[in-house]
Amino acid sequence: MPYRPFRFIHQCLSLRLSLLLFFTLSLASSRVQAVGQDDVVSADPQQAVLQSKIQSEQPDPNFSPQGPYLGLLEISHIARFYKLPMRMHLEPHLIPPADREELDARYVPLFERTLRDIDDVELQETAALSLARVAEGKMQSIETATEILLEQLKTHKSRRVRFACARTLANSDSTSSAAALLALDAETDDAERLWIDPALARWKYAPASDVWKKRLADDSQTAVAVSLACEGLVALNDSQAAEPLRTVLNNRRLMYEKRYAAAKALCAIVPETAFEESGKFVTGKVSERILAVQLLSSEHSESLAKLFTLCADTSDGVASAAWQEMFRLNPDGLLPVLDSGRNHRDAIIRMTAARVMRKFPTPERAIWLHEQLSDKHLEVRNVAREISVLVAQEEPTLRDSIVAMAGDRIAADPENWQGIEQALLLLGQLHGAQFSDRCVPLLAHPRNEVLVTAAWLIHLFPDAAVEPAVRQYLTRNDGMFKDPATAPADAYLGQQSAYLIQYAGLMRLKDLQPFLEPNFKKSELGGNEKRSAAMWAMALLHEKDPASGLTKSFLDRLADRGGLMPEQEPVRRMSAVALGILRAESAAPGLIEAYKLDSTAAVIPDSARWSLGMIGETMPEPARETSRHIGGWKLNPIGD
Repeated sequence: MPYRPFRFIHQCLSLRLSLLLFFTLSLASSRVQAVGQDDVVSADPQQAVLQSKIQSEQPDPNFSPQGPYLGLLEISHIARFYKLPMRMHLEPHLIPPADREELDARYVPLFERTLRDIDDVELQETAALSLARVAEGKMQSIETATEILLEQLKTHKSRRVRFACARTLANSDSTSSAAALLALDAETDDAERLWIDPALARWKYAPASDVWKKRLADDSQTAVAVSLACEGLVALNDSQAAEPLRTVLNNRRLMYEKRYAAAKALCAIVPETAFEESGKFVTGKVSERILAVQLLSSEHSESLAKLFTLCADTSDGVASAAWQEMFRLNPDGLLPVLDSGRNHRDAIIRMTAARVMRKFPTPERAIWLHEQLSDKHLEVRNVAREISVLVAQEEPTLRDSIVAMAGDRIAADPENWQGIEQALLLLGQLHGAQFSDRCVPLLAHPRNEVLVTAAWLIHLFPDAAVEPAVRQYLTRNDGMFKDPATAPADAYLGQQSAYLIQYAGLMRLKDLQPFLEPNFKKSELGGNEKRSAAMWAMALLHEKDPASGLTKSFLDRLADRGGLMPEQEPVRRMSAVALGILRAESAAPGLIEAYKLDSTAAVIPDSARWSLGMIGETMPEPARETSRHIGGWKLNPIGD
């Protein structure tokens, strides 16, 4: 059996140690993501279930995409303008089946037997760490290995094997091993405690309290060891730890990370004591005032009053930490300083102010949120957009004004491309269908983010008034693709053309068919999205007309899956959909072949299945989720 020593584990643990220290030191930003988790504007959480139901049903025989798109649009937090949802992917809306990983059933017994029967330290360590990976990823139950893991943890001569077993038992939440883990804790280093201490805290193992309190009293302990001890004492809510924590907090000779961990723990366990201690720190230097923020981070009324004063601190680090804690504990307490917070020089404070506005919306605050769409900081802009959408959805009386302001934004200062991009995205999500004419000048904007997103909004809500402009820009782009002087610099014009081509299909501009037909050729310039959009648009130009002469061309694209240069999967997918839109009954054999042969990840089988339903054929089963074996193991079964 081929084998190389399993040595990378110590590097991984060292990396984890470094990460812990980094996050301990990142005081101002530690809760940015946690605070904003409820800001995400996403699709229905049951979307996958609903889509599965849709795929199981016969498609609507009257399917005919046209007019404004009124469905839900899922825009990622960081909106990539080249990955925005397209109508050709939403109508019909077909999603790839889940990709499921599974572990071969032979692995866990192999690891267990190796740990039990093989008298080789490195192989036993490898087996135990492999079981740790299985447990951490919840790949399979390792309950049958618990007995041998616990035995080896207690009796093995190798410290490395004992720790590997300890890590596995911690990952598997084997609470019966708590006493043995605690015994090992006395001889471990920080890298090993990173696995052991959180497990003991999670299990609320009371005997660990004495070990952790002794660690606080030992000045030679590392910052990581002290931080883990503080977190464990908080999990146990051990009020007897108050005095050791106060000692660490007030010992200015200790590393700051230790004092910071003690301040957080003291506030969590005995907030009254933490409030008393805070008076020593609120007027100190910046690092001391950050300790004061942690000492005051409780719902104690006097603590909140003092914490509020730190929101106006001259240090951005102190002020942002105070803002985040106030938002977590008492968001309405920030209303008196909301106007200054939204204009603060610190981005975290501006984002926190936006989140306060979401909780307490008013017409004036809707205006303030709109102004943040143009913030110089990307994260502030994203948060302001998402919260504006949520406020519009949750407060119908504010919706019209939010939409109107976004419409005004895209027609205002063209230099403010950041605000324009965010306003276009917001209008898409709120179905601001009346602003297509204002998007036309933006099609020539110098920023790709704007020229592509403007075309995206136009295709969502096609308006006959912009038809001449769409034709003009399609022709212009086509010329630029073919001009060697401009083609290399216009990579995103193909994306813009893809949206404008979909507009042409939705508006049934049949005279553009000769312009679109060259996209059947793999050599046509502009990219796969442009060519895919042409397949969808040409099908709409001749929906329910299988005699249009396009059926063979679509079948040729769909069947081109072999050779040295097969057709691109996005083009083949849209060709499969196009045959259903045409109601091309003669395409049944080609669609069945695609259903059987093609990759489910490319959505070609389900697209072919949908089209079979559209032409009246019996629909086969929806493509099932794919599974693949989890690899990367150092020990493998014979013959694997």
